[in-house]
Amino acid sequence: MKCPRCGNQDPRYFAQMHGRIYCRKCIQFNRVFIDEDQREETNISQIHASYSLKFTLSKRQQEISDALVTNYERKVNTLVMAVCGSGKTEITYQVICHVINAGKRVCFALPRKALVEELYERMLQAIQGIAIGCLYGGKKINEDAPLIICTAHQLYRYCDKPFALLLMDEADAFPFYGDEVLNHIFHRCYSRCFIKMSATLVSSDIHQEDVLIMNRRYHQHDLPLPTIRRCPKICDWLLMKRIVHLFIQQGKVALIYVPRVEDLHYYQHKLKHVRSACVSSSTPHINQLIDKLRNHQLDVLFTTTILERGITVDDVQVIVMNASHPIFDERTLMQIEGRVGRSMEHYDGEVIFIAETISQEMKKCISTIHYLNNLSVSSATSR
Repeated sequence: MKCPRCGNQDPRYFAQMHGRIYCRKCIQFNRVFIDEDQREETNISQIHASYSLKFTLSKRQQEISDALVTNYERKVNTLVMAVCGSGKTEITYQVICHVINAGKRVCFALPRKALVEELYERMLQAIQGIAIGCLYGGKKINEDAPLIICTAHQLYRYCDKPFALLLMDEADAFPFYGDEVLNHIFHRCYSRCFIKMSATLVSSDIHQEDVLIMNRRYHQHDLPLPTIRRCPKICDWLLMKRIVHLFIQQGKVALIYVPRVEDLHYYQHKLKHVRSACVSSSTPHINQLIDKLRNHQLDVLFTTTILERGITVDDVQVIVMNASHPIFDERTLMQIEGRVGRSMEHYDGEVIFIAETISQEMKKCISTIHYLNNLSVSSATSR
């Protein structure tokens, strides 16, 4: 027996109801019976989708955009490793419109609700001529639209009506990465090929896909290189305080990452005369606090890894407290580093790892950034 949705073959996860067998491993996505293995790609009526950009793609962006269309026509799966802030969303517009204009449907999946909301608003502005769907827990708009933006958890709705092209951004992020059920559902939801994108793909993520690398942001400057400041844990807050006051004197704002929720208010208390706030996964109205930082109504935002991805604050500086903590692996540190230097006007900035010891993950993060900064554009592809 095999579940048609999640691929489970473990008999411990099967049960019977009215003489039919269903899978309990993916029961969170509603009950599916093993005799329901029907998949049929749905076509759409002839429409014309077009897109507009607020800037002209760089030479490398255009090369990758063209390659995505070519790979779709060749039925080749693609991995795009694009450094944080390099415009990887914009390079997908061409292939999305190409597929839709051929009468096929496209889905763009992301790991978290906040990222879906942001991308949905961006797509509404960028792509014209079609309806766009948006699905996440608690929201369902145009679920049969030619283009669907959704969380990975909502893909279960499309196992029996797969998309011609399925894109997954932040493919190495929780909760999608490493989740056996979500990954099997992902592979049930496309009929032709997929595109996975991230800033932090590693060799173990690569199988038979074509790999396209964009190692430069639009402004073509190097990625900011983190600096390590070693300091005993008992007095690391003094170093943090001194650095933050320097940032404030320069008119800059800062994101300070901590490994645990209980660390948030500990470090905030040490900066009690600084305008600050704390965010974690349980914080309501996170976007309002981020906007306050953007508008310089706050000097510092203390955060867990909840803000490691999907946030842009112009000219922000970053401090990672207790950077050798196990939660700060290479991928996480790379994403955190990617918050800095994202704009044309402010392409540089400070990324400071404060720790008592230097972890291998900290070393690997810095080594990877060195590699990407020194990688020639002509070698930034693998066919």
